Amino acid sequence: MPLDAKELILAMLERGWQPSGSDPDTLVHPQDHTLSVRYHPATDTVTASPALERAIALVIPTPHSKSRSFWRK
Repeated sequence: MPLDAKELILAMLERGWQPSGSDPDTLVHPQDHTLSVRYHPATDTVTASPALERAIALVIPTPHSKSRSFWRK
């Protein structure tokens, strides 16, 4: 079941993302503030920063039937 925008924000806060000092509707990654999401209350949506979009594009989905371990043991 997909998360809605508010659930996503809460999940990110639980994982250490922090509210931006300059915009309370924006969360930033604790180590890299170029990675951020902005919550839009009027539409209940979020948008990712360009840096976060690039980082997400690097993720390779792993099918449930495959090992998540890259290195052979």
